[in-house]
Amino acid sequence: MSEPDPFDEVAWRAALSASRAATLAIFRDPRLSPYAAVGRHELVGSKPLVFGSDETCDVVIRDLEPRAFQIFVDGDWFECQADGLNINFRVINKDVTSEPQQQLRIQAGARVLVGRYSLRFSHQNFPAVLVLDPESPRLQGAAFPLWFEPDPRFRIEARLERDADPREEIVQSTRGQKRRALKLGLLAFDFGGKTHKLSALRMLEPGADEAGFSIFFRDETSGNESYPVGRYLEPKPVAAAGGEGDRWLLDFNTAYNPACAFSELYNCPVPPRENRLAMAIRAGERDPHPSGTEHGLTQAGLTDRARIAF
Repeated sequence: MSEPDPFDEVAWRAALSASRAATLAIFRDPRLSPYAAVGRHELVGSKPLVFGSDETCDVVIRDLEPRAFQIFVDGDWFECQADGLNINFRVINKDVTSEPQQQLRIQAGARVLVGRYSLRFSHQNFPAVLVLDPESPRLQGAAFPLWFEPDPRFRIEARLERDADPREEIVQSTRGQKRRALKLGLLAFDFGGKTHKLSALRMLEPGADEAGFSIFFRDETSGNESYPVGRYLEPKPVAAAGGEGDRWLLDFNTAYNPACAFSELYNCPVPPRENRLAMAIRAGERDPHPSGTEHGLTQAGLTDRARIAF
């Protein structure tokens, strides 16, 4: 763990502002916005998904060639193979796209342009391809992300009480799938004169950070001021103080909504029951559509399996 710079509130606010601007830029880009998602297609075993306009294709898209391309899953990787004469793939990397290619081997989380569509590759041990259409009607009048005002009080240092023998746990998802995670222990922190604890989970799936872990939580704002399913937070390591190690920064101002807050086509972890905080965290991302509009997934929209985690 490297020692962080001393807290500089001006720099901290500037970094938050830049991060939020980057998020908004994604939502304004019709190739990347979750509101552009029009289909989710699961890959099973070694069987490929065939895309094209022919009715015999697994994924029928009218303005593609009859048999345009195939996608395979190979362990942690995805492979894209063009079948049509005019099909090329271009990988989106931030604001840059790669040179056109007719074959690709990519990992989970990658985004690829093919024709007017973009593809997002999701693994999570349930490999799938999401199709995004820049002409999706949901992009019109969509609710952009909103945030609480930055509040330094919710920038809290916690100590990780590690489990002597970390165990594997099942995390329910918003699509009713059982995702695997390793419970590392409990993050304990003090706020408002009370000690609170949160389970620290490392997802056991391709693309997960093997050094870090995630916090999936709900609090007293959930279902009212913030997204009903819950929010996510990525703790950052801090230097040991007085010889005491395993200190982590919980900056709830960086708490964010999962993609399922904007489209039910995404497969997101549901916070475990023990991660319901008895405090109101008015920091981080808010619910962009608290009035219960059609956008996103509410608790009522969860499958029965996922709902039991509340």
